[in-house]
Amino acid sequence: MNRRMKWIGLLSLLPILALFVFIVFICYRESIASSELKQKLDKMRLAGEPFDNDSMAKFFEKISHKEGTMAWTEVLELSRASTANQLISADLPFIGIGKLPLDLRPASEWPDEPRIAEFLREVRPVIQRVLKADVFPKPVWMPIEFNGFSTLLGPIDDSRTTARLLELDAIHALYHQEGERALSDIFAMHSVADAFDWRLFIVANLSSIALQGTQQSTINRSLSMNVWNEVQLAALSAQVNQPYGVINAWKTAFSGERGMAYSSMDDLSSIDPTNYKNNLLYMLPVLPSTRLSILRSYERLQCCADAGESELAARVNQATAEVRLENGLISQRNLYLALMFPGGTAMAYAIDRHEMDRRLTYTSLAVKRFQLKNKRWPEKLSALTDVGLLHKDWTTTENQPFGFEVKGECAYVWSYEAYKEKSVSAIRPVVDLESPEESLSFMVTIR
Repeated sequence: MNRRMKWIGLLSLLPILALFVFIVFICYRESIASSELKQKLDKMRLAGEPFDNDSMAKFFEKISHKEGTMAWTEVLELSRASTANQLISADLPFIGIGKLPLDLRPASEWPDEPRIAEFLREVRPVIQRVLKADVFPKPVWMPIEFNGFSTLLGPIDDSRTTARLLELDAIHALYHQEGERALSDIFAMHSVADAFDWRLFIVANLSSIALQGTQQSTINRSLSMNVWNEVQLAALSAQVNQPYGVINAWKTAFSGERGMAYSSMDDLSSIDPTNYKNNLLYMLPVLPSTRLSILRSYERLQCCADAGESELAARVNQATAEVRLENGLISQRNLYLALMFPGGTAMAYAIDRHEMDRRLTYTSLAVKRFQLKNKRWPEKLSALTDVGLLHKDWTTTENQPFGFEVKGECAYVWSYEAYKEKSVSAIRPVVDLESPEESLSFMVTIR
């Protein structure tokens, strides 16, 4: 009986012993992780990379300029005020939900033109302020309070309002064949894009791409109006012929994203935990090993751009799959990684699409330049070497030549529709009258 009780006593100690061994193992693992985490943070600190709210503010100061802060603040305030009256602005094109005529050209019918002209006279001070602010170095610094994932980036939204005002003014100028005014507006759009080209976060990159996309879509639409001369076309081509700079943009964005993530780990109250309040893994970032794993995951995505934009999307997908596999349940349920995965994929897609759209605009400008120079349309896109283009300039990022056709008084250049199969149709797409703006986004009509 005593021997039996002795064995029962020994067996009852096994769970306690196992728990003790587990605790020792966890403490040892966290000690090793803590040491490596400290080394990593020290390295980031020495390199001037962000890892908390204060370092984010310093990092932002390093990549921006304070000289134009006041001037660009006034631009944003005026832009916001000019569209505040919804009774006036809500049904305007670009600014509100209003639509342009499908085939708007000089002397064509535009019933809303008088009302739009009156609105543009009222907002002329905004455009003049943009031109004055253009003299300052870019991008511009703004007084942003960094607070992890809760950081508010109001100037980015306001900058898009400014770009839309310029877009409307440019189209109005083209309608009246005022080429210099339209050119000034298009250059001003580029100035706005440069001023807020922070690339500090994924959302800042997406906004920068959208601002540049506004300029490119305006140029594409302008080519159907037959307004530009050779000098103006050359100036537009020079501005469009500027690739995005993928490696720098991507690495800067994920430095900022990593900094926001780490800042939020130190202050969980800065995040709305509505979807995570019942998640036991929500508190895991307090562990050094989890913090280290999250930082490593951000760094892995940061390195995806090393091969350039052609390999970016594939590398992001591969890195995402690897991180999910290595982190298992944590990657599925941890807030910091859950925010990273879709953002990285969206940014990779946006960069790829932006580069293809840039090439489409550049090629379309070259077609018109060729026509003015030679008094005829090119027979095929390879003839654009006559105006300085290279083979890659008239191809998609998948190395497929753009579609090209000359019919009547028009030439057409097209790529493929967003979110569709990445294959350029051999037959010119038909404009969808139900969604004409979508068709205009991947096909350019040149007169």
